[in-house]
Amino acid sequence: MRSTTSSDPALVIAPTVLRLRRTSPEGIVARAVGGAESVYSNITDYELSVKNVVPMRLHLALDAVGGTTLALVPQLTGARRRGKKHWVPHLAIGAFEIGMAVFTKTSPPQAKSRRAASVAKLVATAKVAKDTATGVAKAIA
Repeated sequence: MRSTTSSDPALVIAPTVLRLRRTSPEGIVARAVGGAESVYSNITDYELSVKNVVPMRLHLALDAVGGTTLALVPQLTGARRRGKKHWVPHLAIGAFEIGMAVFTKTSPPQAKSRRAASVAKLVATAKVAKDTATGVAKAIA
């Protein structure tokens, strides 16, 4: 499951790094999406969150909306005509966010299957140890 993605804080900082005007729509949207994602990521119901409030499915839906917004705003506002730095990062991070929302599993692995895998691994290790001990005993005898 997903923790706060590295793109969340990067979205807040990117407009400054790319020297976008403070009032540019693409800068404002990037900061707003990054700030919102940082907040709801920390209250999403998963292992590493501060508080488990937002269900994972809602979190992923919000990620998809944020990614779509990032990808479309520079296109809709005409910012793409001002150069690549005004739309390429938005499109790349937007596509990444949409992809993550689509391919992220919404539930953690089942505890029973993890336990069964651990038991199977323990049994396999015991068989190897038994075979090794048998081989050593035959060699000594």
